[in-house]
Amino acid sequence: MEQPYSVLADWLSKFHTWPELIQALWLVAVPVTLLGMTWLVMCGLRDIAAVLRGRLVYGVVEDMDVRLLLWRDGEVRAVEMRPTLIPPSPSSPGLSRGSVLGPTS
Repeated sequence: MEQPYSVLADWLSKFHTWPELIQALWLVAVPVTLLGMTWLVMCGLRDIAAVLRGRLVYGVVEDMDVRLLLWRDGEVRAVEMRPTLIPPSPSSPGLSRGSVLGPTS
């Protein structure tokens, strides 16, 4: 009984007859190709997810020196934080300092 033809078996039989340098190139080329294809697919999925999620307009990040950094339009800028007290509005006496929120009787 005759075996059916297999391209893989034929390639492997010829692979062993090739010089060692060519064999080494094949052994390196296949994993590098698979890693490259995986990287391309992941970049494509990341870009698709970014489009579906929407565009990032700005972001705030805290660095190692406990400074706040503002990311906007691809640029990072340091943000100075100055503590400020906001005085209560005269139009809302119920929210002034010392008052209790809740129903009044």
